[in-house]
Amino acid sequence: MTSIIQFADIHFGVEDRDAMAAVKATVDGLKPDVTLICGDITQNGKKHEFIAARDWIRTLSGPKIITPGNHDTPMFGIFQRIFDPFGRYKRYIAPLSEPHHTDQHVCIMPINTSRGVQAKTDWSLGVVDMDEMENKVKVMQATAPQTVKLFIAHHPFIYPPSSPLDKETQRGPEALKRLSELNIDGVLTGHIHVPFFLERQPDATEVLSIGAGTLSVRRRDRAASFNHIHIDGEAITMTEIFWKDGKFDRAEPFIKKIAELKSRRPAI
Repeated sequence: MTSIIQFADIHFGVEDRDAMAAVKATVDGLKPDVTLICGDITQNGKKHEFIAARDWIRTLSGPKIITPGNHDTPMFGIFQRIFDPFGRYKRYIAPLSEPHHTDQHVCIMPINTSRGVQAKTDWSLGVVDMDEMENKVKVMQATAPQTVKLFIAHHPFIYPPSSPLDKETQRGPEALKRLSELNIDGVLTGHIHVPFFLERQPDATEVLSIGAGTLSVRRRDRAASFNHIHIDGEAITMTEIFWKDGKFDRAEPFIKKIAELKSRRPAI
């Protein structure tokens, strides 16, 4: 079995300090083989926020796969956003991340959907670079056929019905359709601060979408939370671990049988 912790939207600077004080002990008890952090590690992209995030990430055992979010660009400082939007992220956080993770059950690959500036008024929106995605898929396809293949990103490629945000990720639907054609099994994201687990089927696309909540005080009427995912030869199971009454508790798990994944079914 592979044990995976999925964090997103910690927002150092406005993190939930009570939950964060307890999260490491809870995570250690889940014995993760790999930890994923799906962006918005900081609130304003400030140096001291990145340093706090770096110091906390270093306390987590095992390999990490990390991708930045839109809040990980400088919130204040237009020149940095234009010319070096991920400079601080690359200095403090990127060295803590593996380029990808592969074991006997799973291959996990990050992709950056965030941008410093865009030709639109809302710079927080996500963008999928199709060429980058295709190149990373080639690496994933070199693994064993039975390996569950997952991307992590910050923005949902298509926002779930439960999302409190009504937004669109540029080329997100196109990307999911292509991932389905290539038999990639899932995309793990953050951004909306609401955990979710569903199977996308626009135009016969079948790709699992798994979203993590937030460990910040920006909770959008949900408890602070993160996800525990475990993958074995039988199923992918996602459990939300949420903060309530001064401790972490477990929600009912979502389960997808691996034999039912599109990548496991014979081509018609």
